[in-house]
Amino acid sequence: TSQIVYNVQRHFNYENQLPIQFSSERNTLGLFGDLSFEYDNYLYLSLSGRNDWISNLISENNSQFYPSVSASFIPTSAFEGFGSGNSLGLNYLKLRAGLGSSAGFPGGYPTVNTIGQSTQVSGGAVGGANGIVTNSVSDGLANPNLRPELISEWEVGFDARLLKNRLDVSLSYYDRTTTDQIVGIPLPTSSGYTGTNGNIGKVEGTGWEVDLGVDIFKSSEPAGFNWNTRVNFTTNEQIVTELGSDQIVYAGFSNLGNAAIQGEQLGVIVGSRILRDDNGNYVVGNDGFYVSETEVYIDAAGNEVEAGTDGARSIAPIIGNPNPDYVMNLINTISYQNFTLGFQLSHVSGGDIYSQTIGTLLGRGLINPDRREPFILPGVLADGSPNRQQLDNSSFYFDNVLFGPSELRIYDASVIRLKELSLSYSMPKKWLDKTPFGNLSITAAGYNLWYDAYNTPDRANFDPNVAGIGVGNGRGFDYLNGPSSRRYGLSVKATF
Repeated sequence: TSQIVYNVQRHFNYENQLPIQFSSERNTLGLFGDLSFEYDNYLYLSLSGRNDWISNLISENNSQFYPSVSASFIPTSAFEGFGSGNSLGLNYLKLRAGLGSSAGFPGGYPTVNTIGQSTQVSGGAVGGANGIVTNSVSDGLANPNLRPELISEWEVGFDARLLKNRLDVSLSYYDRTTTDQIVGIPLPTSSGYTGTNGNIGKVEGTGWEVDLGVDIFKSSEPAGFNWNTRVNFTTNEQIVTELGSDQIVYAGFSNLGNAAIQGEQLGVIVGSRILRDDNGNYVVGNDGFYVSETEVYIDAAGNEVEAGTDGARSIAPIIGNPNPDYVMNLINTISYQNFTLGFQLSHVSGGDIYSQTIGTLLGRGLINPDRREPFILPGVLADGSPNRQQLDNSSFYFDNVLFGPSELRIYDASVIRLKELSLSYSMPKKWLDKTPFGNLSITAAGYNLWYDAYNTPDRANFDPNVAGIGVGNGRGFDYLNGPSSRRYGLSVKATF
């Protein structure tokens, strides 16, 4: 408070000041080389390599080398007549393969414990003029053994154009391995710290990428009717194959978060779930509510076993998997004369989300179809007999869905979305003859205009496109977050 010189927004320009300032630095030294070869416009080879040295890791671990090699062969250029007039209508074909790698490095100072300094504590602009200076050790535990992460991937695929270039297709299959992936690991506060950075042993995954385009209508006239449709499809699965630990919860909270568990997809959601008996039946307590469990026991093969089994280890139960089965986009471009209409639909299939929004709407009775309907929870009592206790609607949703096991707030996040709709008009050339413009167009567009998360309650109008635990590598959580925005825009594009 009490600015001295008008419009100088710096700490020194105020009589009473409580500065808050933070900065971090990291030096990166990189050496990169690339060699490319080409033979007769149909055979290509590229070799590259890079080495980085990072200042914020100790000398034994601060260097990482990652090479790449790729090759492609174009038979339609290599063999005369192969790409024109053949029975397949093939106009172009490219076969490709590659082996690549990349590295990841941490930010901040993960290998040393740091001290934070606060000035004018209980003083300055907050509590008077007699502030003091405090120093506090960071609650992050240093890990001097932290290593860079390395991602290596091989990929094979092809690109083709057919039917006088009216149909094009691109297909790729890849196999990706990540070693020493850097993640944040929570620690019990009894250790004096809340977390540290560590390396996950190995994550192996495979995936497919397909892109298909077709000119449904293709006019020979520049201003004729044209309609192009594109479909792209992607799917991948990343499995933790080496961990060095039973379980690492690296995002969210220790009792509800994304975890790395050997043999499971990276990022599965762990939390409390409904207790099962030996036959897999849900267990209901004497109060008529589901019994919750926060840990399960697994053997060396990852199978659930009873507590006390030799070699059994406890982990938090897996209650969901936020990774979708596949993502598919449909992109259409329709043009006639000077008008162009475009729209894009997206379908995300599968992938779970923990939704506090839906749990709250149900638990508070706001979207229930019939609040007078009684319930008998499917399951058995502790003695194995069928549960016959009746609950009213309020008790079921409030005490079970909203405040019961986290598993009851897991939903399938499949969604169909109209991602974009646009209409453009390009000014005719004759209108621009006496202007400085070469081209001039105006476009009206809308984004995220409609969606349907069809496996969630209809009246919730729930949008799974939320980041409930902020920016980072966590996913699949909604904590009463607002839905993604619907946007409208108008743009003018000009060339001179």
